[in-house]
Amino acid sequence: MAPPASYRESAMQRSAMKRKELAGALAREHRLTRAAARDQVDELVHKILKSLRKGEPVELPGVGRLVAKPRPKK
Repeated sequence: MAPPASYRESAMQRSAMKRKELAGALAREHRLTRAAARDQVDELVHKILKSLRKGEPVELPGVGRLVAKPRPKK
């Protein structure tokens, strides 16, 4: 189910959405408690980071492809 147009427009106008804001939007859209929505967002972020740490790319349709690149040592 696609988010409402007003949500898409406001999200596009921002440069970044914080985890707290994302959880709040998820809670409102799906009638979840803020705690449950925050847990869902945290779980998603954890799974993405876990894959990236393994060297696996993560593809998010409509968003892009996330790939971890090694940092140069200081």
